[in-house]
Amino acid sequence: MIDAVRRELSAGRTEAAARLLRRNWLRLVLESRTSELEELCIEFPDGHDPHILLIRACCRDLAGDQHGAAFLRGQGMRVAADDFVVCFTTLLLAPDNATKAATADRARDALAQCGPEDDYPSALFLLGWTEVRLRRNFADAITLLRSASDEARLQSREETFRLAQSNLAFALTQAGAFTEAERILDGLPTAPRQSDWDRFEGGLPQSNRGTIAFWRGDFPEAVRLLDSIVVEGSPGNDFEAQARLYLTLSLIALGRAERYPEAARLLQGVSAADKHGISWGTLRSVVGAWLAHAEGRDERALAIAAPALVRTGAAVAHALLGELYARLDEFDRARQALALAAAMPLPQYALVSTLVTSAVLSAASGRGRQAHEYLDRALELAAREGVLAPFLTSDPTVGDLLAAHAKRGSPHDPLLRAIFAQRDTLSRLVTGILTPREREVLAYLRTTMTAEEIATRMDIGYPTVKTHIRAIYHKLDVRTRRAAIQVADSR
Repeated sequence: MIDAVRRELSAGRTEAAARLLRRNWLRLVLESRTSELEELCIEFPDGHDPHILLIRACCRDLAGDQHGAAFLRGQGMRVAADDFVVCFTTLLLAPDNATKAATADRARDALAQCGPEDDYPSALFLLGWTEVRLRRNFADAITLLRSASDEARLQSREETFRLAQSNLAFALTQAGAFTEAERILDGLPTAPRQSDWDRFEGGLPQSNRGTIAFWRGDFPEAVRLLDSIVVEGSPGNDFEAQARLYLTLSLIALGRAERYPEAARLLQGVSAADKHGISWGTLRSVVGAWLAHAEGRDERALAIAAPALVRTGAAVAHALLGELYARLDEFDRARQALALAAAMPLPQYALVSTLVTSAVLSAASGRGRQAHEYLDRALELAAREGVLAPFLTSDPTVGDLLAAHAKRGSPHDPLLRAIFAQRDTLSRLVTGILTPREREVLAYLRTTMTAEEIATRMDIGYPTVKTHIRAIYHKLDVRTRRAAIQVADSR
């Protein structure tokens, strides 16, 4: 196709070359011809043609040059009429959700008017790709990406098919349909080499699998998968950035304190601004607050979390934020975070998280019956896809509620058994990272001895005992002696 455009240019048929380019630029972007495509754009006699500028902006964006992309898009949008090229470059490049959403609505009309020579499979893919990131309606996004897969397969567009399938798996993962997402990932065609779009997105399949492993409570597997694609110092593209967030959460769940400094550096590489419709700043703030809490810096955690409580558009982040605030006994803020989460369509796994947090808040308010109603609804939803992570917290209230729920009798006994088994496994993993000296101090914490008395008994300095106690609390993800003993006794 690039050769065909060049032939038209060589023959002096500039308008014919421009028509060919307008028809095929999106396919060339998806099929990893962005370098050649940008070179071709530069060869055009009128390098200031608005369509040429917008296509170049997409090439720059995929190359990771966001400033160049923003400049070229600004130049092109100053003079471009609202047509197919404008519509679909805006889908890719618009930084804010409001513009993306309005453009996605226009794109549907553009798709309905596609002619036989228009690039329908690529446009269908990009609209589905956008809708997943807007998180307005996961079912709709899934339908669009299924259609893009079908169209690409029928037209033997192998690369477009692969991208549509991998993003369909992402959409299913985001919706909480983990089993189907894994089935698609298992059958995903292998790319002969990493494509431009793969580099742009940054490790989608492994990030998806790691996300699923996290929510299913298999934190060691999540770390293994996510470690394979996270590279400190890399640009932090979309899925690599997602991997950084879930890797940090998994390390916290495992109490891997020795990797917390690394996790903090990785979070710094996640965008603080919205990008491609994703509220990265909010996600980064919430995970950063969780990390500060894991490090025992609760005042710092509250300060980092505060901006996320006044932003909308990040339902999963706000579900996690509600859990954190409940852990910190900030119950009013926890309710505010849950209200923000409920303002958008929630995937099932995030809904499970909000229900478990609601159970904790009800229990803290003395509404035991309501707490168990929330917990029962959480178990019912969690059973569909084996969502265990929200039940594996070391928060003693959750452990007490689960134990009491099991004694009351529940239609979800198989899931409860799986939760208790996974809690035991996780407890052994976390306890196993205590040093022999820390385990000795933990034994004394079971008594009524003060830290000074423990120091005398162990014949070590008082500051050393306090250091050991802080390390135990961090690794067990607790804040008090009583909680440390409860977590240890549950193992």
